[in-house]
Amino acid sequence: MTTLGIRYLTGHAVATGVARDRAEWPPHPGRVFMAMAAAYFETGGDPEERKALEWLEAQEPPRICASGCHRRSLVGAYVPANDKVTMPRRRQERTFPTVRPERDTVFLTWDTEAPTEIRGALEKLCGKVTRIGHSSSLAQMWLAEDAATPEAEWLPDDLAIEGERFRTAERGSLQYLEREFNGAARAKYAEMAEALEAAKGKEKTQLKKTMATAFPEGEPRVPDPKLARWAGYVPRRSEREAGEKPLTGFFDKEHVVVLGMVQGERLGLESTLQLTGALRNAAMKAAGESLPELLSGHAADGSPSGKPHVAFFPLPFVDAEHADGHVLGLAIAIPRVAEQDAELRQAIGALLFGRNGEENTVCLWRAFSKGGEGRAVWHWHLQRTSGEETRAALRIRQWTKPSKVWASVTPVVLHHYPKKNRENSVVEIVGEAFESAGLPRPSRVAVQPVSYFRGVGHALEMPEFSEGGERLCRYQTHVVVEFERMVEGPVLVGRGRFRGYGLCRPVRGEDEQVDSD
Repeated sequence: MTTLGIRYLTGHAVATGVARDRAEWPPHPGRVFMAMAAAYFETGGDPEERKALEWLEAQEPPRICASGCHRRSLVGAYVPANDKVTMPRRRQERTFPTVRPERDTVFLTWDTEAPTEIRGALEKLCGKVTRIGHSSSLAQMWLAEDAATPEAEWLPDDLAIEGERFRTAERGSLQYLEREFNGAARAKYAEMAEALEAAKGKEKTQLKKTMATAFPEGEPRVPDPKLARWAGYVPRRSEREAGEKPLTGFFDKEHVVVLGMVQGERLGLESTLQLTGALRNAAMKAAGESLPELLSGHAADGSPSGKPHVAFFPLPFVDAEHADGHVLGLAIAIPRVAEQDAELRQAIGALLFGRNGEENTVCLWRAFSKGGEGRAVWHWHLQRTSGEETRAALRIRQWTKPSKVWASVTPVVLHHYPKKNRENSVVEIVGEAFESAGLPRPSRVAVQPVSYFRGVGHALEMPEFSEGGERLCRYQTHVVVEFERMVEGPVLVGRGRFRGYGLCRPVRGEDEQVDSD
């Protein structure tokens, strides 16, 4: 293996993330590569160091050992403007997103052992690096001993659709950075500026004219380069604390993709089928001709799949003082049986990420045709949320945290119609619905027309779930259930669970009970 160590000398890291108001943490492998490349350019460009950088950019993304961090509040600072157009003494506001890591050291580990000559050049190059990110983000780098490296917290996984995306180097990155660095022009300008300072009389006048012709914009500036390649990373899953593990159904919190709405019309829960249907269609379109059964929910012959498949569900604003049930985003739940299904993960990855691994904006809309012309009824833009999402409905823990008591947010659609003894029959069918979703049968079930949660209306206010055929049951109701043991979400039950109906949410502590019907 080959491991590079980084120590943040001031105890904090300053580097702007993808969002300009968020600091980047952990440091992306691409940022570390750019810091090493900058040290190479600024110290004369040693040929051996170049070979080391070319070797490094050809490797697969490294594992990352980096602790958690504390993020500082973003405060603006006014600095002199750099451009020539700006009026004298005018200052512009800039922000410097900063984090304070819990540990000041970071390790990047590649599985390939570097040749001896490459290791020597890497060690020399690391000694020249003084910062990672902003100039105030002082750092020390070294070639680390693999045995002394802690276990990695972030693991590269190109099919990581639920993880994070970090910038990484690739073949050709050094050449790209060399062009951006514009070293030859900068060196020429520095040489002419030095000569101008020593010149006098006519020679000085002539040098000024020459410089003005060669560099009409003044000293060549180094742009802010951006590496194009992104790689998927997943956090190392730590073992749960000792004690009884919560039960789960076919889905668990580790395999849920959350998409927040960043642009679009305000839509209520009654739009659930429109929204989840549009997202499902977009995912199948992105998959192309090789449509996985675990995504479509249908076997090759068109019959319904007998396997748990991908579910799409809404994330509404509920259970708060001013909750009104409007949808803030959508989620994609991937069954655990599909964890190693590369075809499925590539299909969903095609929806979420671009050619170089960058995040996509997912566009959804619904249109109707009138007079031969298509017209959009609504149009949504969605983006994957980060771990710092402030809207409670888009924090997956709100839908997955372990609890013994759960209640429906969207109505549960029964698998078949109740019999004559309707009340007890409904309770029985609801119990069967939880078992069909891979969960235990609840010890208590309460059936009610209105949801337990504030912001959700009557079950009959939701459009009927009519998919699957006219003869299938359309009876839908809200429920509150209690289990003997803790259950962890997401919990999706009933006939419409793969399209967002039967979505439940944890509601109470262990010591509270449900009055069953």
